[in-house]
Amino acid sequence: MILAALNRSSFRVHEYRWYWAGNVLVHITFLLQAVALGWHMLALTGSAFQVGLVAFCYGLPLLVISPFSGLVADRVKRQWLVQLSLGAAVLASAILALLAAGGGTTTLQVLLTSFALGACFAFYAPARMALLPNLVPDDMVFNATTLSYSGTRLMGFFGPVLAGALLDLADIAVTLAVQTALFAIGAGIYFKATYFLPAPKRKKGGGQRLLSGFGEVLAYLREQRALFALTLLALVFVPFGMPYQKLMPIFVDDVLREGPALLGLLVGSASLGSAFSGFAVALIGDVYPKGLAVLVFSSLFGIGLMIFSLMSDSLVAWALIFVIGIFSGIFLTLINALLLTLLPDELRGRMMSLWGMVWGLIPLTTLLAGAVAESHGVSIVLAGCGACVTITCVWMLATRSPLLDL
Repeated sequence: MILAALNRSSFRVHEYRWYWAGNVLVHITFLLQAVALGWHMLALTGSAFQVGLVAFCYGLPLLVISPFSGLVADRVKRQWLVQLSLGAAVLASAILALLAAGGGTTTLQVLLTSFALGACFAFYAPARMALLPNLVPDDMVFNATTLSYSGTRLMGFFGPVLAGALLDLADIAVTLAVQTALFAIGAGIYFKATYFLPAPKRKKGGGQRLLSGFGEVLAYLREQRALFALTLLALVFVPFGMPYQKLMPIFVDDVLREGPALLGLLVGSASLGSAFSGFAVALIGDVYPKGLAVLVFSSLFGIGLMIFSLMSDSLVAWALIFVIGIFSGIFLTLINALLLTLLPDELRGRMMSLWGMVWGLIPLTTLLAGAVAESHGVSIVLAGCGACVTITCVWMLATRSPLLDL
C-alpha cells in the first residue's frame, strides 16, 4: 500500500514540485506575518483586545472579498490572480517595513497592513488551490492536495519560529523586510510552476453574477449531503477551534510568562504536528473511512485544547500543542483533499472562496475571544473553544451524520 502510494506520488510531476515549493514558501511568510504583527501590537498596546483586532483586520477580507475572488478565479487565468495578490503583499509589507525603520509604527498602520495582507490572501488562496488539480493527473489529485497542505503546515513550523527569532534578535523592521523578500521569491516560483496553464473551464450557460455563480455551488452541496455535513462541521471547527493560534501571544505572555521565542516555537510546533499528520494521510492513501477519521480526530482536537488551557508549564505546553496540531491536521488535510477531488473544475474557485469565507469568520470569533480573555482570562476562552468542537463531533457521531459516508 505504501509502495503504491509512493509510485503515484505527485512529486513525480515536475511542475507540481515547483508549485509545492512556492506554496510552502508563501505560507511560511503569511505565518511569519501573523506572529510578528500580533506580537508587535501586544508590545505597542499591551492589550489582548488589540491583538484580537489585528487578527480581525486580517481575516475580515476573507469574509468580505472571498465571494468575489472565487468568482473571478473561475473566470480568468488563476495564475494571474496569484501573481497580482503576491505583488500587492510585497508592497504592503515593504511600506510597513520602511515606516518601522524610519522611527516606529502606529497601531493604525499595523491594522491597515494586516487588512491589506488579508485582502491579498483572500485573492491568492482560492486561485492557488483551484490551480492544483490542473497540474497532475486525476488519480494523483488526492495525493497532491494532501502533500500540498502538509508542506504548508511543515513550513508553518519554521515561519513562527523565524518570526520569534527575528523579533528577539532584531526588530519588527528587519522581520518585515525578510517577509517582503520571501513574498517576492514565492511569486517568482509560482510563475515558473503555473504560467502555462489555461484559463479554467466554464460551464456553458453558467451564472456570471455573484449570487447566481454561488447558487451553482450551493446546489451542488445540497445534492452531496456528505460534503454539506463536512461544510457544517467546518463552520464550527475553524471559527471556534482555530482562533487558539491568534490568542497564543496572550497565553504565552499572561499564563506562561515567556517571550516571542516561545511564542514562535508553540505556534510552529502546532504546524509541525499538522504537517506530520498530513504526510501520514498522503502516505496511507485513499483507503479508509475519511468521514469517521474527521469526526474522531476533530473531537480529540477539542479535548486537547481544553487540556492545553490548563497548562502552566512551558515544556508540557510545547509537547501538548504538537499533539493538538496532529489532530487538527487530520481534519484540515482531509477537507482540503475532499473538496478539491470531489468538485468539478468549474466550481473549484468558488468553493475554495467559500472555504476562505469560513476562515474569514475567525476574526469575528477572535475579536470576541480577545474581549472575553481581557476580562475573564485566556484559559477560559481556550477551554470553551475546545468544548464547542468536541460537542459538535460527538453529536454528529451520535446522530449518524452523512459525513460518515465519506
